[in-house]
Amino acid sequence: MAILHPIRRVQALVPLYSKRFACIGSACEDTCCTGWIVPIDKKTFEAYGQSNNPRLAERFETKIKGTPNLASDKKYAQIELSPDTGECPMMEDRLCSIQSELGEDKLSNTCFTYPRTTTVAGDLYQQTLTLSCPEAARLALLDRHALEFIQSEISIREDALGTLNPRFGFSMEQTNEIRFFCIQLIRSESLELWQRLAVLGIFCESLTAAVNTGGQSRIPQIIESTRNLIMSGECQSLFSGIEPLYEIQAVTFAKLWHLKSKNKTNSHFQTVVSQAVALGLGADAETGDVEEFQLVARYQEGIKRLPQALKDTPYLLENYVLNEMWRECFPFAELTPYEHYLRLVIRFGQVRFMLATQCTEESDLPSPDFMAQIVQTFCRRYQHDSQFTSNVNNWFKKSGWNELHKIYRLLII
Repeated sequence: MAILHPIRRVQALVPLYSKRFACIGSACEDTCCTGWIVPIDKKTFEAYGQSNNPRLAERFETKIKGTPNLASDKKYAQIELSPDTGECPMMEDRLCSIQSELGEDKLSNTCFTYPRTTTVAGDLYQQTLTLSCPEAARLALLDRHALEFIQSEISIREDALGTLNPRFGFSMEQTNEIRFFCIQLIRSESLELWQRLAVLGIFCESLTAAVNTGGQSRIPQIIESTRNLIMSGECQSLFSGIEPLYEIQAVTFAKLWHLKSKNKTNSHFQTVVSQAVALGLGADAETGDVEEFQLVARYQEGIKRLPQALKDTPYLLENYVLNEMWRECFPFAELTPYEHYLRLVIRFGQVRFMLATQCTEESDLPSPDFMAQIVQTFCRRYQHDSQFTSNVNNWFKKSGWNELHKIYRLLII
């Protein structure tokens, strides 16, 4: 049988942990083959329609439906999940029957690539993993060196690649220079992580202002002044007078968590994590509600004990931030660099909030493995919901919390 989706090998810049990744298949506690609608590209859909495999032909005909309203070759059809289990009907004993029967080249682009994200940025191929995959999250978050970048050979499908094109009047070389500077900034060991994120906000605000006024030629000076802000120690005095607003942090991120937690979870594993967050907040077991005074008190306890919980993995949150920046080609995946920055810090704040709920004085501190599970659950339930992300971003804008001096109050601890 002819190869449906040919692959080729290329050199790419990848985080170190991605080289060690291998799908753990039926051992996965939160499998990607359950709970998610699986889009099927046009080429794969047409091949399935022509299949005469005795074990799969009927399922191909009855369980895969076209999605004409989407009008996209990449999302031409979708697999209908089992109404009882939410599982992909192509699964047998928690393994994919398409891969076992027809081979990996017959998988849809979505099933072949996940959890990998591969992007071409000029002459650069880059790849990383999305941390909604439990195994990817463990590898990325629990190793100090996981987000060191190396050159490695990877397999790609041409029609499954993302492309980063130059924007805002920048050349591709300038685009990558800005991206690499942002990565370097988050690695600045002389500052706490929240301070690095605050400085990143200053840079993205200046970058957006330059773009909006046709000042692209000023970018080298903006990069240099941002670098000097860190090297000189000036930012320490810049942030010294800012007091944390634990009440605002707790109420804001609890509201976002509660909005999403109302939805049915995709698995028992996600339910366990969501219940742990609710328990950490002191929520009522029946309604999930919690009094504001109790919420703030629990959060303040947790955020102060979080560094102790992170004692053995102090790089966990930094690794999360770096992975998201690399995966999304930060700061070029939103309308402006500053809007992309807002999305990043909102997600960071939400993850930190969920971790803090596990560090209250009511319970033992969480293990590194469980903290990685919390981040993975956040990525699966929040980051893959584009409508929820859009609603959150709009809410921040309407409430006025998208201004940089207010963002500092959400970041500082």
